[in-house]
Amino acid sequence: MALHSALWRRLDVADGLAHGAVSDFTPDAEHPDGAHLLDGSAVMRDDAGPWSLRFSVVADRAWLTRTVFVEVLADDGLERVTLSVDQLGEWTLDGRPWPELRGCTDVDVSASPLTNALPVRRLGLPVGGEAAIDVAWLDVPSLAVHRVRQVYRRGPDDARGLATYTYADPTYGEYGITVDAAGLVVAYQGLFTRVA
Repeated sequence: MALHSALWRRLDVADGLAHGAVSDFTPDAEHPDGAHLLDGSAVMRDDAGPWSLRFSVVADRAWLTRTVFVEVLADDGLERVTLSVDQLGEWTLDGRPWPELRGCTDVDVSASPLTNALPVRRLGLPVGGEAAIDVAWLDVPSLAVHRVRQVYRRGPDDARGLATYTYADPTYGEYGITVDAAGLVVAYQGLFTRVA
């Protein structure tokens, strides 16, 4: 089982660390073709106060999101959200149909750069390539879920041989991202830097 992990420091708040790991499921009854598992966590202090995050994403062999579990603990208690999506692109939120997300291919958990690995791995863009995708964007710590259109553009490798991307969305703007060979973020302009 391949395992890749990283620890990031948040750059836009005084206190914030995020951890993420990517591993592979071997084929079993529930995942006959195998699957990828992304496990993430974070501890932050921002304008909302202190909070912690724990989440898991199961993606199929093509890196398409299938299930997402997110849990946030803050001073007002513990909140959880579960998202799932079927082969036709129909999403549910805590078991209820969520048609706003119909056709979204990925989930983006806002407090962690781990979920950027999903489109990076799935799209496999060549240098100069660009793709627009619709994602289920999950705000943390509020756990509000929205549909967001995101654009990934692959730039040239940097001097260390790391892949560079420009990420853009209409709400938050444009950022430079550098990723390693496993698709894990090394640097996310103004938001995260990898420390381990």
